[in-house]
Amino acid sequence: MGNAEEFDKASALAAKAMDRMLSDRLLPNPENFTLWFVYFSGQHPDLTRAVDIARRDGIALSQSLCDELFKRFFSLDAEVQAIRETSDKARFALGRVLEQLGNVGSETERYGSALSGFSEELSQPLGLTDLRAMVAAIAAETAGIVERQTALQLQLQESSHQLAEMRVSLDSARREAMTDGLTGIANRKAFDLMLLEAMDETARDGQPLSLLMVDIDHFKSFNDTHGHLVGDHVLKLVARMLTECIKGRDTAARYGGEEFAIILPRTSLDNAVKLAEQVRAFVGGRQIVNKARNANYGTVALSIGVAQFRPGENSQSLVRRADQALYSAKRGGRNRVGVEG
Repeated sequence: MGNAEEFDKASALAAKAMDRMLSDRLLPNPENFTLWFVYFSGQHPDLTRAVDIARRDGIALSQSLCDELFKRFFSLDAEVQAIRETSDKARFALGRVLEQLGNVGSETERYGSALSGFSEELSQPLGLTDLRAMVAAIAAETAGIVERQTALQLQLQESSHQLAEMRVSLDSARREAMTDGLTGIANRKAFDLMLLEAMDETARDGQPLSLLMVDIDHFKSFNDTHGHLVGDHVLKLVARMLTECIKGRDTAARYGGEEFAIILPRTSLDNAVKLAEQVRAFVGGRQIVNKARNANYGTVALSIGVAQFRPGENSQSLVRRADQALYSAKRGGRNRVGVEG
């Protein structure tokens, strides 16, 4: 696509976005423009689905709903947000710990100075009354520092608990950031990272690595016929079945829209093709049923592309070859497995 054609296409999308904001009396701010520009571009299937469901259900596309959609699909992801919030909390907790440790040092120093003073006085001849007073003073100083040290210990324990909670919060945020919100399996971000890790391991140990790219055939028609809620149900069901088909260190991920991917470490091309056929048959043999509505939507078919990692290539090259095999399967009639040439 040339620059002029790209400009015309972007201008048309921008005009649609502005028209939508004006017709729905939405604030013409950058957030709303981004939301509607991406919606009309069709680049974010989950956003399109969320907006279409709201419109179908008669939910007003108010400013508050737009704010919610923008926060859900375009704001900083949970991992980044959690890191920022936890960094602030950690700085505060660390400041408290340092203050507490400083207090421990000053208390110990003061106690040592008091004992030194008592030692000097004890080196002088004392009467019974003075000696009793001296012993009482030493006991009081000792009891005082024990009490203060106990309080400081409790404060340090509290700070330790806070830091432990922060670590759990970060771990939870990372899991959330790596999980697809609709299907519950690994998302595109997790896929990219896991594929790179698998490629690094393959380069080190020389074991084969294969990749499956999986697409639900005619999903748009299925969506248009039965609605987005049923479409979401199908996506979740397919994700669950893909997970059931793999084992060990294999990873199933939602690549985007109705496309999934399966990373297969230590798997040759031949074995990957066998697994792809098993996945295709397993998913195609399941009826899509909505028990609540007593509805049977039939079956869904999958087209799958298979490629094996080649030493020295990058992740984009591996994904591109698996995608080419996938589209070869679609051109060949769908509901089949395509293998890299």
